[in-house]
Amino acid sequence: MAAQSARYKKPQHAISWGLLVIMLLLPVVGVINLFLRFHTVLPLAAMVFTSLLAYYFYWQDKRRAQRNEWRIPEANLHFWSLVGGWPGAFVAQQQFRHKTKKISFLSVFWLIVLSHQVLWFDWLLMDGKWLLSVLA
Repeated sequence: MAAQSARYKKPQHAISWGLLVIMLLLPVVGVINLFLRFHTVLPLAAMVFTSLLAYYFYWQDKRRAQRNEWRIPEANLHFWSLVGGWPGAFVAQQQFRHKTKKISFLSVFWLIVLSHQVLWFDWLLMDGKWLLSVLA
């Protein structure tokens, strides 16, 4: 019976694809909106590029941690999330089980994700007026 229930356990390195899809809804719609309005793929290219870099740096940091080598500063990992690479950072966190328990790190990461959601929400539903009023 125990062996049978073990088959149905969630794999340790499973990625929360459903959560990622939900988190990507606003950014993807926003990127499509930018393409349709301004005929630019630059935001999409930037999101993909920074996500790949964030994923790479998480992988490197995990590897270095396992080898007791010099680590990549958390500020660098947050930087790549902040400039748009949070999807790649999220996938790397889940896949490598890296930076998933340190509350101070996760708090900053989720604030970054939330800020991206707010900015895309503002762009799509308020035509960027909220952000412009904050910056003015």
